[in-house]
Amino acid sequence: MPCGLNDSFFADLKDGLLSAFLERVRLDRTLCLELRNNYVNIYYRGGSLLRIDPAGQGYTATFDLKYLRGCEDLVSVTLPSSNLRNSSDVAAWLSAFPSLKLAMDLHFGRHPKEEREAQQLMVRENNFGSMSRATDYYICDLEYANRHGRFDLVAVHWPSESMSRRQCIGRRLVLVEVKYGEGAIDGTAGVHSHIVDINTFLNDASNLVALKQEMVRVFNQKRALGLVDCGLDLEGFSDEPPMLLLVLVNHDPASVKLRRALETLPPSPHAPVYLATPCLLGYGLFDQAVLPLEEARLCFADCL
Repeated sequence: MPCGLNDSFFADLKDGLLSAFLERVRLDRTLCLELRNNYVNIYYRGGSLLRIDPAGQGYTATFDLKYLRGCEDLVSVTLPSSNLRNSSDVAAWLSAFPSLKLAMDLHFGRHPKEEREAQQLMVRENNFGSMSRATDYYICDLEYANRHGRFDLVAVHWPSESMSRRQCIGRRLVLVEVKYGEGAIDGTAGVHSHIVDINTFLNDASNLVALKQEMVRVFNQKRALGLVDCGLDLEGFSDEPPMLLLVLVNHDPASVKLRRALETLPPSPHAPVYLATPCLLGYGLFDQAVLPLEEARLCFADCL
């Protein structure tokens, strides 16, 4: 599914009717705005707080009603009109954000989504957090859907070392798989299945070409919107095979499940596997803590 906005939608988000939403996202770092196939999602704690679609001469706003179920007695929410035609419509939705966020907090208290919340934190820390210019990766997209599944994050390896940071072409594509806790490592949605899905996607060379083109467009639109703290536009990716980066959050060192999973990973012929290791308990991605799979196996043999 192609990502990015057409010219009129982009202009309305940057300086026009929808710009107040963009300004709120830039001011409120609990929020994250992602560009889809000519629509946008504003995420809160990994869930979609608002979806905005073009409709006729304006736009529509949608809040997922599942977040309201079960909390009607705890939070009072009156949803504004779904039509976004003028600044008053936009203001009504922005005024509803605190109540909508509270409803989502209560929902996530009953139905935790730690993995998606971790993904959003990674976007913040690497794209526009206080340390983003020191990290070595930028996140182009979150929850990228394709016919073979869904990539948790699509990133660009852009080393912070001064000479590399000035090179806006020939950067490496990175496909990131995030797993939170022991229960996410194996099973039908575990590490093994995602490696198979990613390689199935990459087995068709046209998929990779299209993905790179999309991510260049999305990265540059997000940078122009102030959602990526990078001094340069991305001009293109290298011909290197993409990195497949495993980000395993809150692994229990006493468990043998991860060790067994890493020892029996399926082949990944189209994307060499790397493992993101902790960098002083943060979500920033630094090259010094991103290890090739074999090196990671050796380095953590004792604790895995």
